[in-house]
Amino acid sequence: MLGNTEKYKMAALAGILLLAAFFRFYLITEIPPGLYPDEAANGNNALEALRTGPQAGGPAGGFKIFYPENNGREGLFINLQAVAINFLGAEPWTLRIVSAVFGTLTVLGIFLLAKELFPAGSVLRNTNQYEPTNSYIRRNSYFVKLIPLLSALFLATSYWHINFSRIGFRAILVPFFAVFGAYWLLKAIRTEKISSTLAAGIATGLGFHTYIAFRFMPFVLAVPALLALRSWRAGRKPQRCVPCVVALFLFITLIVALPIGLYFLQHPQDFFGRGGQVSIFSAESPTREFFKSTALTLGMFNARGDCNGRHNLACEPQLFWPVGILFLIGLALTVRDLFKKPLSPIPYTLSAWFILMMFPATLTREGLPHALRAIGMIPPVMIFAAMGGAALWHALIGCFERAPAQPAYQRHRRGLHRIKKELAIAAVLFLIWIPVNTYRGYFIRFAHAPATRDAFASDLWAQGRYLAALPDGVQKFVIVNLSGEDTRGVPAPAGSIMFATDTFDAERRRAKGITYVTRLEDIQVDAAMKTVIMPMNPRDDALVSALRERFPALGEQTLGNVVIFQN
Repeated sequence: MLGNTEKYKMAALAGILLLAAFFRFYLITEIPPGLYPDEAANGNNALEALRTGPQAGGPAGGFKIFYPENNGREGLFINLQAVAINFLGAEPWTLRIVSAVFGTLTVLGIFLLAKELFPAGSVLRNTNQYEPTNSYIRRNSYFVKLIPLLSALFLATSYWHINFSRIGFRAILVPFFAVFGAYWLLKAIRTEKISSTLAAGIATGLGFHTYIAFRFMPFVLAVPALLALRSWRAGRKPQRCVPCVVALFLFITLIVALPIGLYFLQHPQDFFGRGGQVSIFSAESPTREFFKSTALTLGMFNARGDCNGRHNLACEPQLFWPVGILFLIGLALTVRDLFKKPLSPIPYTLSAWFILMMFPATLTREGLPHALRAIGMIPPVMIFAAMGGAALWHALIGCFERAPAQPAYQRHRRGLHRIKKELAIAAVLFLIWIPVNTYRGYFIRFAHAPATRDAFASDLWAQGRYLAALPDGVQKFVIVNLSGEDTRGVPAPAGSIMFATDTFDAERRRAKGITYVTRLEDIQVDAAMKTVIMPMNPRDDALVSALRERFPALGEQTLGNVVIFQN
């Protein structure tokens, strides 16, 4: 039977998970609008996988370990999107709902991870392999009991995490597999349960199938593993076989990651992908670029955030400013405890996580600060903020706990009791303020900002929907007058139209009468057929004028921001 305190904690967790689900699923069919070409690239590969995979009578290679188009992408997320499309249909929200599911589950994962790190039943108290060095942990267990719930709440209401939980990018899997991999590994070290060790290895191995940033995560997990081995070697728990846990974890991780590892051995150029194009090592002064990117990345939490409209809201800090202050407090507490003995896994694991998962951003020199490449930093940042919040609350309440020992307490007992109540009310209002601010930022400011439509290529999606509604007997020409990575002979921005019309492969283009061209000279019109010509960028005045001159018999029509020439 659960005690009252545990029941309240579980009820609070359930409420936080519902809040997380609300922020990630509410109006997902409408927000964000349009379909960005990178999302569409995933959708096109997913459609092709469904059409060519074994479930459709095709070869086993329909679902791929790695999809080389569009700068190359690990296949796990795309394959999951294919499953979603199979059940829900080919719509932008179908691609994004996969992100929403994993984003919501990550909130549960960070609660479990923080609970394993901090409260009763954690590595600290049950095994005595590590001694708690944080003075707050030693002094008051109430402090640590707040951290898991606050970590989950801050993640559930984080604009940074919510935003990527509603976009069809594979990077959202990084924090998911990172928190569960770390949770199960810490639990395996504490309990030596084979099930936890297997789960840790599977989660970590699958992480390699997600996004390039996850490649730094094994170095993070090495920290608690090495500390556990050090403690075991010192003979604190000789009856436990910590090396057995670590060895099994590494073996399972290797087995699960092996398919993509073998792929990269056969295709080494895909291992680096776009990372090599934007690396600081391709600059004239890599050292200067590294310090610049590090400064910008560290500043994004409290000063100036990502300015990409798909990644963030108007260059605002990645953290809501009160949460940002708590983050700084928690970070300071962690840095302080790095220099205390005996060693504790808490400050070293969180510090390594924060620093190492910053490298995917700081080792590049494009679009900085870059919230997407730094997505692996989200879990430790939220835990730092939770530590700061719990420490601040403990410091305030501690004043009242010490008050009865003071002679003056009896004279001011009623007033102090009132202040304590007011502090509790203020804390509740603060916790309510955070989701309210997030709702305003995402569902009002972001959703209605004109830049949002451009950021998610709403015009391209509208063009694709228009073409998809035309009969198959109409010859349709799409002039791809936008630059981008070549994908099957067509610049990548055309991917949004391809997904809307289901014309990614040449056979379906012929069946639906859609031709993608990059030059006006490539358009060959059959005068006996109904014709539609659509430039992807209608703001190209020179191209529009050339179309008028070459096809005077076609009427020009403007639908919103879409220009169409048709007979």
